[in-house]
Amino acid sequence: MNEYVVGIDIGSSKVCAAAGRLDRNNKIQIIGITSTPCSGLKRGIVVDIDSTADGIIKALEQLERMIDSKIKDIYISISGEICEITSNRGVVAVSAEDREITKNDVDRVLKAAKIISVPSDKEIVGVVPEQFVVDGYDNITDPVGMCGMRLEVDAQIIMCQSTIISNLFKSINKAGFQSKGIVFQPIATALAVMNSEEMKIGTLLLDIGAETTNISVFKDNKLVLNDKLPLGGNTITNDISLCLKLPQSESEKIKIKYGNITDAFDNEDFKIKINANYDSIVEVSNNLLNDIIAARIEEIMYLLKKKLDLHGYLEEISGIVVIGGGISLVKGSIDICREILGKPVRIGIPEYIGAENTMYSSAIGVVKDVISSGKVDFKEEKITKEKKKSDVKSIWNDEDDEDNDEENDEGFFSKIKDFFTDFF
Repeated sequence: MNEYVVGIDIGSSKVCAAAGRLDRNNKIQIIGITSTPCSGLKRGIVVDIDSTADGIIKALEQLERMIDSKIKDIYISISGEICEITSNRGVVAVSAEDREITKNDVDRVLKAAKIISVPSDKEIVGVVPEQFVVDGYDNITDPVGMCGMRLEVDAQIIMCQSTIISNLFKSINKAGFQSKGIVFQPIATALAVMNSEEMKIGTLLLDIGAETTNISVFKDNKLVLNDKLPLGGNTITNDISLCLKLPQSESEKIKIKYGNITDAFDNEDFKIKINANYDSIVEVSNNLLNDIIAARIEEIMYLLKKKLDLHGYLEEISGIVVIGGGISLVKGSIDICREILGKPVRIGIPEYIGAENTMYSSAIGVVKDVISSGKVDFKEEKITKEKKKSDVKSIWNDEDDEDNDEENDEGFFSKIKDFFTDFF
């Protein structure tokens, strides 16, 4: 699996997988995307290795059929709720004689930033550079190609408990795949649904999942706040199940189908017929259902407002981007968020054909992060392919001259094939 970068997002209710690559114009192209149910994780922690592995297998098998290619290596996202972030500075001397900074120097300074005291039960899973400093000049985003004698970096060091990472890798290995790297989920998701202006001026990324609501604030292109609320879409489902005495599965279905807390539907009450346990039909008031949903969403938004105010970012943010299928898909939830927090709110949707759904944000973000950071060099792969073609051509040249016409025909059809391969 060399032509594509595959990113997966393992959540509490589903596994999402995306495959992407660079097209001929050096733009990231998402070729395939899929999702399958999974119940092996709870709040970012593996609670059932077999169930998690099964969800990964099903998602990647579907993705293999979509892209018509075998998948071996994958990149995974790790939830912000289980990570700890600390800041550190790395310093190195530029190694080249002409004092030109290379990618090797950048790799060295990032490794230097990782030299910190790490608790015995934790490990470093990632380094996110905030800014580079060259000979005292700061706010540099990409120092490669610049000249200097001293290279520094201010970086965020991401740590996680070793047992959590170990169980996640075991699930992936049991599924028959190999993890080539970890991407921090809040940053990956921001790459997929936020623009550069939002990352700069101060924006809240609200990821409402099944079990938790993750809070990420970005300002000056940096992640300045990473927090969570222990409430999500399943909380509303549980409320419906308890109040209306319905099975969890039926509660989830009517939440998605009839959930509507807009003002226009306040007076339009009707009865919803539900097939409850033992094949009995139960009638539920639509207004009562939506009162239950609205009450919990309002509580989550007030808790969110309190959390932002506590950290001092309520007045700092200029807008809110909401993702996740837990609450954002309920009609009217965005209006409540806008009313309580007093900020412009929009739903974050990836701008890729066939992937215009908030639940795919993290998987697409993993692909974008891996490709944009240069972890995969597609140019080398292209050179390898060209070398193979030239080797084949040299074999043809050793044949008799009478086969030259067939060689030209083969070359023509080969070019046509390569064109369509690159195009699609």
